[in-house]
Amino acid sequence: MHSDLTGIVILFGAALTAAWLMRAVRAPTIVGFLLAGVLVGPGGLGLIARESVQFYAELGLVLLLFVVGLEMSPEPLRRAGGRLAVAALLQIGVTTILATAALTVFAGLAGLPALVLGVAISLSSTAIMVNHFANRGETESPASMIGTIISLLQDVFSLLALIALPLLARTGGKDAASTLAGAGLSLAALFVATGLARLVVPRLVQVVFRFGGTEFTTLFAILMAAAGAWLASQAGWSWALGSFIAGLLLAQSDLRHQLRADITPFRDAFNALFFLSIGMLVQPDVLAQGGGALVPVIFLTLVLKAALAAGAVVLAGWPLRLAVLVGLALCTISEFGYVLAKEAHDRGLLDAITFAQFVAWTVGTMIGGAVFITVSSPLALAVARRLQREEPDELAGEATPALTSHVIVVGYGVNGRNLASVLRATRIPFIVVEASRVNARTARDDGATVLVGDAARRDILLRAGLRTARALVVAIADSFATRRIVAQARALRPDLYILARTRYVAELEPLRRLGASRVIPEEFETSIEIFAHVLQEFGLPANVIEQQVTLVRAGQYGMLRGRPTDAALRSEWLSLLEAAVTRTHLLPRTSPAAGRTLRELDLRARTGATIVALTRAGQPIPNPPPELVLTPGDVLVLVGSHKQLDAARAALEPPDVPREDP
Repeated sequence: MHSDLTGIVILFGAALTAAWLMRAVRAPTIVGFLLAGVLVGPGGLGLIARESVQFYAELGLVLLLFVVGLEMSPEPLRRAGGRLAVAALLQIGVTTILATAALTVFAGLAGLPALVLGVAISLSSTAIMVNHFANRGETESPASMIGTIISLLQDVFSLLALIALPLLARTGGKDAASTLAGAGLSLAALFVATGLARLVVPRLVQVVFRFGGTEFTTLFAILMAAAGAWLASQAGWSWALGSFIAGLLLAQSDLRHQLRADITPFRDAFNALFFLSIGMLVQPDVLAQGGGALVPVIFLTLVLKAALAAGAVVLAGWPLRLAVLVGLALCTISEFGYVLAKEAHDRGLLDAITFAQFVAWTVGTMIGGAVFITVSSPLALAVARRLQREEPDELAGEATPALTSHVIVVGYGVNGRNLASVLRATRIPFIVVEASRVNARTARDDGATVLVGDAARRDILLRAGLRTARALVVAIADSFATRRIVAQARALRPDLYILARTRYVAELEPLRRLGASRVIPEEFETSIEIFAHVLQEFGLPANVIEQQVTLVRAGQYGMLRGRPTDAALRSEWLSLLEAAVTRTHLLPRTSPAAGRTLRELDLRARTGATIVALTRAGQPIPNPPPELVLTPGDVLVLVGSHKQLDAARAALEPPDVPREDP
């Protein structure tokens, strides 16, 4: 019998090993966690005792769903608009109906158990999807935004389902009235506890703010998760529901950003513990009883869920390639699906074998979905090509004006909007290509000529006037689509100026090879902006700063990337950094230099800095003579190195006055 401490060492040792192996083979780490859980669990090597597995699963779920609730914000839902709500309802509703019907016909389940599992199957794993887009640096891509919002709506729906389940379930020996009365009392208790928490939590948050400290806020967060789980269990609800509600309550407080920042380092550990625990729940003997039918069922689930989600997104008005990306991101069965099935099992709606089969089903879709999503970009492009003729023509009835020597702006996000504003002000003709109807409507309201469509498609680029365009600017967050657009545009127009924006410098070389004339990596442009402001603060002339920026960009950001650079560039960079700096200094009334001539002051001999000019009463005096007497209020123009200028400032200021910038 292993102790709990031994079990923790085994679990996190397996998690670390699995994460290392998955990184080595460039596979999703969640797949490694699930497989490692199967391996070390009672159905594998038996390193974890069977009676401990359920506790680890509950604990991992409590922590994971607390983080999900803490990160859930109503702001994306408010921005989503009606179309995304319709897409989410279509996806949940159609998937639930089809899954319920299939379970009733083929598995022989009764109506309510089949409905519960149908709802569970309609939910998708937020953790797998978010990890995928985060690892690819595409958290702001259209597919990520649409998938995340649909997943958030699924989470809200699952919360309602968890609340409604006890009202629908009947325990043995009780009639409907007593069952409903008991469920109603527990529901009332949960609402009362939640209402009291809304009153108490803000006061607790104020205490946390007062004491501060990372360890204090982290401990407070863990306590809230555990307290929410305990209160829910006292009211007869699942631990996971209570911790999720606790996270939601904290997400509405002023402390939410600090809590998210402090909890983030632990989120990966919570994910690892949960997915390991889910893997340990898989029972190979139950799988053997299924006669190998589970593998085709898992594959069919992934394909149908992806197709239904993609169809809902297409019906809501998005292009087919983007819809397929979202569908593949939503093809798994969610951790909330497991929670719902476990709640149904605990209330007697599902027998042990059916629940064990569903756990294996869920784990199978998580593993398969995590693999599918890694090839989602080329797969989505292949599907869009095959079904392109069947895709609704989003351009029907929309006449594209004949433009020449114009700019094609792909994407109307922040960068595209700013570029369009400048082009409009300078009267340079341009057209915006935007896949999102919401952004396209914004562009039209701004007075831009808009083409609604996926710029990764060759015909969309041609309709935007690629043959006669002067420049193409790709300002979207989808790295795969950016590469596709650049490659197609360069093949069609070898002479076209193509500027591509990317978030990460890893995309710099691939985009250059595909034909981009200029690639703007946001990471290093931000760095350039930072060091330019710092050098400006130290008094370097504007032309010197501009030359330094030009040198960095001319070397393809090699200086900032730690790569070997051209010797001439390095030499010029160093000479510019060592160049003389100009700084002005206002002579105060109590300065020791006031009333003395420049010869008497002898500033150059004392500090190395030179007074090349001064301004007195608004009148400039270039090359002041040595006999000139300095008076309070003179503005001296000093030239020298940073060290020399600091010494000159010390010599010109009263010794008892703190040094301040003029």
